Amino acid sequence: MLTRFITLLLFCFLISCGTKTSSPSGNYKDAFTKDTIEYAHGFSINRFGRFTLLKVHNPWEGAKGIEYKYLLCPAGEKIPDSLKNIPIIHTPVKRIICLSTTHIALLSFINEVTSIVGVSGPNYISDSLTRLKIKEGKISDIGFDQALNYENIVSIKPDMVLAYGIQGETASQYKKLENLGIKVVLNAEYLEETALGKFEWVKFVAAFFNKTELATKKFNDIAKEYKKYAALCSTIKDKPQILSGIPWKGVWYVPGGSSYGANLINDAGGNYLWSDSKQRESLPLNFEKVIEKAGNATIWINTDNTNSKKDILAEDPRLGKIQPFILNNIYNNNARMNSSGGNDFWESGVTHPDILLKDMIKIFHPELLPQYSLVYYKKLD
Repeated sequence: MLTRFITLLLFCFLISCGTKTSSPSGNYKDAFTKDTIEYAHGFSINRFGRFTLLKVHNPWEGAKGIEYKYLLCPAGEKIPDSLKNIPIIHTPVKRIICLSTTHIALLSFINEVTSIVGVSGPNYISDSLTRLKIKEGKISDIGFDQALNYENIVSIKPDMVLAYGIQGETASQYKKLENLGIKVVLNAEYLEETALGKFEWVKFVAAFFNKTELATKKFNDIAKEYKKYAALCSTIKDKPQILSGIPWKGVWYVPGGSSYGANLINDAGGNYLWSDSKQRESLPLNFEKVIEKAGNATIWINTDNTNSKKDILAEDPRLGKIQPFILNNIYNNNARMNSSGGNDFWESGVTHPDILLKDMIKIFHPELLPQYSLVYYKKLD
């Protein structure tokens, strides 16, 4: 995960590349109408005739007032002078490189896995069709970090690279992508604060394949299901106290109170211990401070790669004194791991927020879903 972040940090400065086409003059910027985006805050879709203008807002942690634009149009379409300086991508996209497993899930949701020609970190991918295409040699491993295979990237001739970025300076060796004319598009779904907000980025990805209508219909069906179960929990008064995460190198990173994880817990009828925090980002806390507050917890979730209580004790014996450990109420979101350590929670989970919610409801309030079986979560014994 860390290697992909570092790689994509470098990509985020390479967005300026794009095709420019001579065309008649004319100011069309004010003619675009905006699609309704209900839950996501990181992007917008604007349309005028056969043109689609995508905007990505503040696409990394701490970004303010930053916006990237991408103009989508059919090949051969003449571009008005007022638009031709925007990076241009011809649709539908036929060949795409994905730098995150989340992107693969979004493509799978709209039946476009066959468009993938390159990936970073193939061993961590869970999607069965993508893994088959990798095995058959139809999808290339384009490397990561300092080991990006530029020759391979150029040779497979992608229409675009789907990436995500964080703030930082660009290493000179990665500037090659811009010089090679590779089009890079930022996807910032990982910054969204709600499950439906993350999921709604499927509309953004679908625009590159002229499949917004399909994506919207499927999205609405799942969003309706999600809201039905969230409503089921909205009037619950007796909410369990929820602890999340596990210490790493002496620091316990807990989700901020406005984060995706915290909001999912709230929708499932849980009382997150750090819900009073207004941060979206994770809070780095010392071990003792978390232990003190965790004395009120009744359920502990998302314990990284642990598969048993024994694994947790191996991390730090003091964790055995936490109340959920004593109560045997520990659940981890790693029930769907592949043989290389890829966790499908972070892949297909983004397109199945309704299942994630039902998993949590089953953990927090099992009486509400007596016949339901956990999918992405498992209990640690």
